[in-house]
Amino acid sequence: MSLRNFHVNGNVTDEELLSRSSGFIETLVASFRQAAANGSFSFGPLTLKDPDLNRVHSVVTEIDSRRLFFACGDDEIPHYAMRSLYEVRNSIREHAKGVWANPSCELLVQEISHTLSEACTAAEKLGGEQVHMGSKEFEPFIDIIANMRLKVWALVAALKTKLGSVINPRNLPQEINVQVEKHDL
Repeated sequence: MSLRNFHVNGNVTDEELLSRSSGFIETLVASFRQAAANGSFSFGPLTLKDPDLNRVHSVVTEIDSRRLFFACGDDEIPHYAMRSLYEVRNSIREHAKGVWANPSCELLVQEISHTLSEACTAAEKLGGEQVHMGSKEFEPFIDIIANMRLKVWALVAALKTKLGSVINPRNLPQEINVQVEKHDL
């Protein structure tokens, strides 16, 4: 298996990246099962109102169109990665505002926003935009960004699974999509 454009560096194998994502996906599935058990949302046929669908589409497009989420590697420049991370986080916060007709989509978008905020905080603790490619903080920075990408793509795959072909991100790693579909959210 190959995660197209999803390598952190030449030393990280596809299996290592997928093993990182599988733990998160299992936690995600457990959270949704708990939410369903508490009546927070149903797994039955979804009836989305246009505003919800438009918001979800905007969130997914925001992620899918940013290099930060699909073209990564040792050439990642922290200054530009952080700038893009701040922009996408703020944009998704704006899209998430208001009342949602579909609580499960709202929950997934909130989790994406939370994941982005956690990545911002962790990267800022290392120096954020001030981290340089040759510094000792560079590898931990890249690790934070890689883990954030895995979580965000798993959440996008969950949205795709819930909504079907309406959500069709071009850069969603197929292996993550397959793993999420296997868990039958």
